[in-house]
Amino acid sequence: MIRSFELVSIEAKRYLRGDVPPTEIRIDTNSTVTEIRAIDKRQAFIDFRFTANYYGMGIITMEGTLIWEGDVPLLEKEWKNNHKLPDESVTEIHSVIVNSCIIESVLISKEIRLPPPIPLPVQMQLQKSKPPDGMDYH
Repeated sequence: MIRSFELVSIEAKRYLRGDVPPTEIRIDTNSTVTEIRAIDKRQAFIDFRFTANYYGMGIITMEGTLIWEGDVPLLEKEWKNNHKLPDESVTEIHSVIVNSCIIESVLISKEIRLPPPIPLPVQMQLQKSKPPDGMDYH
């Protein structure tokens, strides 16, 4: 269970000038655990990095720390031996990192004039159907 979440660093860069339209937009997001430190047998600090990479357009990088509560000896063992998180906790930890950082990234991307790092809903334009000749829908 996540007890706290804190961003400690935010960096955002736009590579294109504002008057140069991008030819193609590709955005990849990634979260990475960088360090795990035990507080006690039930809680640990987990340092992370989140990146939204706008290929050729810019980048948003965030670093932070969260406090995770659970089986810390198992977490430390898996991290030290395999440099991975245990299967039981990987989804929870990365979901919190991505969900929290995506929200911040949307706000930051607006400030530096990049598209939001999430897919926007596709809007379908409905065509009004024309009644057959000699008929009226009214």
